[in-house]
Amino acid sequence: MSYVPAIATLAFGILLGYLGQRSSMCFCGGIRDYYLMKDTWLVKGLLGFIGGALVGSIIFNVIGMLPLFPWIITKGLTAIPGDAAGSLGFGAHFIVTIIGGFGVGFLSIVQGGCPFRNYIMAGEGNQTAIAYLVGLAVGAIVFHQWVLPFVGSVLA
Repeated sequence: MSYVPAIATLAFGILLGYLGQRSSMCFCGGIRDYYLMKDTWLVKGLLGFIGGALVGSIIFNVIGMLPLFPWIITKGLTAIPGDAAGSLGFGAHFIVTIIGGFGVGFLSIVQGGCPFRNYIMAGEGNQTAIAYLVGLAVGAIVFHQWVLPFVGSVLA
């Protein structure tokens, strides 16, 4: 059994956590700062994360570790419970993505930071951030147990 992926993930997580804590990186805050004050400091970090994710996805796709990339155009999407064959199609998956993204985005703005920033603040001991992350986990469970099947049944 190889422990290399687990150790690499831990090292990468520590690096991202350190950089996130030192830079006060927040995706929602970056968009907010740019919109309100035309400050591009945090937007540059957001673009760096997007660029890094793109480059990493391309590299892992080339070496064969992401056989279904890009997921948006692959057949057999199985994000909705009971939809193992992907019969609901792109529309249902698009709708639940919009609902989930709006929920996370809206509640992140209300709380004052994106999930990434809240993980950093929770590690620093911020009790509000810890409560937010507990709520995020509970919300994910509720979304997958009740919202996804409901949308799937309405669109079926």
